[in-house]
Amino acid sequence: MILVGCASVPRAPDKADGPRPGAATLINATRTTLCAEEDNVYVKLAGEGLVGMRIEARQPPYISQLTVDDSKADFTDCNFKQSENPVYHFQPKKVVLWENERFVMVGNTYETFWRNDQVDVVVQGQVTQQIHLIQLHLKDASEPSAGRFEFLVLYPVDGYWRAKPIPSLPMTSSTYGTSFLVGPVQEALRPVVELAKVEFVPEQLSFRLDYEDGSHGVMHIAEITRDKLALEYSHDRGYPGSQPMAAIRSMYVTPEKSDVAEVTLRPAPAGEPLTQPLSALTQRSVEEVRFGRSVISRHNPSAPDMWFGAFQVRP
Repeated sequence: MILVGCASVPRAPDKADGPRPGAATLINATRTTLCAEEDNVYVKLAGEGLVGMRIEARQPPYISQLTVDDSKADFTDCNFKQSENPVYHFQPKKVVLWENERFVMVGNTYETFWRNDQVDVVVQGQVTQQIHLIQLHLKDASEPSAGRFEFLVLYPVDGYWRAKPIPSLPMTSSTYGTSFLVGPVQEALRPVVELAKVEFVPEQLSFRLDYEDGSHGVMHIAEITRDKLALEYSHDRGYPGSQPMAAIRSMYVTPEKSDVAEVTLRPAPAGEPLTQPLSALTQRSVEEVRFGRSVISRHNPSAPDMWFGAFQVRP
């Protein structure tokens, strides 16, 4: 097993007008559903001048109790209306965008997708278009089937990310659960982030993100182990507190059928963490927050908890 700890990109010296530690405001826009394949959970993270944060996909607290996983779709009580989901057609393809001795990045174009927008995907000067999904894998020669573990994906056309740690032993695979958005979150048929270009810089293990509103962000892979995947995000523009700078999308029906069921938040730097059901969250200023589960769900039980913290704001 290869465990990778990647040093952070060096930060510029602090300046009087530079980013400083701050808080984020959680805004819960979740609605109820009976369908386990519907992303009814929607929590926005906003903050006056919010320009940076750390994002971690952490193993759920019960991971040592798991011996089997279940990632099968459950369409019980689901009633999707075709008219609510536009369908655009493409020539499907799968291409290796970049590879070295430790990582493989794969780009995928689906036969159909719900958006027709074009986002340039750039790696080492090579531009690829019509990529619906970017997959990043960690190589491991000891893994018998594929020899690699997928740990991070990005959908450039709508701005959705999914992340997970390397599987916890003795498990050889794990599932994604909660998705997240970073950048200027917009409301469309579903929440999206409008990207104009995604450039991956291998020597920095970073994604440079150009947004349609003219702003820019950087997503840096800071650490990937069996315990967690840590990402560091920075944005070049501070927005008003009414503009979400990140959001999670997930699923909750019951604690036993969910990808996220509760939130653990720290409202102040010296405060004690507070755990509460997702349904009890309305709006709250926090120093850090973890979206997760303490009860083993029948749905994607190995999916990670998602933690957000180390918020940076610009005066």
